[in-house]
Amino acid sequence: MDNIIIALRTSQMLRRWLEALDKALGGNELIYAFSPITMISPAGYLAVSYFRNRAMTEDIDAIIDPEYASDEELLRMMHTVMVEVGRDLNFGEHWINDSVALLLTQPARKSLFSDAEKQNIVLWSVGLGDKSPASLRQAPTSQNFTDTEDVMVILNTLINQNNGPLERDAIQRLNRNGLDIVIADRVLDQVAEVYGKRYGNSPFAKTKN
Repeated sequence: MDNIIIALRTSQMLRRWLEALDKALGGNELIYAFSPITMISPAGYLAVSYFRNRAMTEDIDAIIDPEYASDEELLRMMHTVMVEVGRDLNFGEHWINDSVALLLTQPARKSLFSDAEKQNIVLWSVGLGDKSPASLRQAPTSQNFTDTEDVMVILNTLINQNNGPLERDAIQRLNRNGLDIVIADRVLDQVAEVYGKRYGNSPFAKTKN
């Protein structure tokens, strides 16, 4: 992989990407007519720009405002602009991933955006409780260090917000999309082991008999 491309995946360059995209989208009269169009981003963007637990990410996952999610013509125009921005800045055509929402139901998309608005912060981000289960479901088939690193940091943040360990059953039941696979016990066992080695305690509350 080109070292230049890797260098461009830092927090500073993510901001440059998004500023260029915002300008390009605003410069398209047909797209501008629908403004404002909000997007939220989970995964790597959160890790690099918000948690800062890693220095770079391969791309930016983007979920577009549910109000326009079914407007195929608008989505096509936006995708074209995204590709053009990537080419103009030599970031490649796949610097932003707008297909990440294909598995989201419309109610789930609306719920995510509602929560993002309630956060009232400049960084439009998916709720932390939704990123963690998504990463956990990938754990059995993924050996990606960054996935594990992200899960640890997000779990620790949730535990701090909760002022204590999380209910294991509650994590397994998280299913905003309505279509998600229940997180296997063995996956949670693996997560608890890794978390314990890093932070010295269990991320899950003891089950009451």
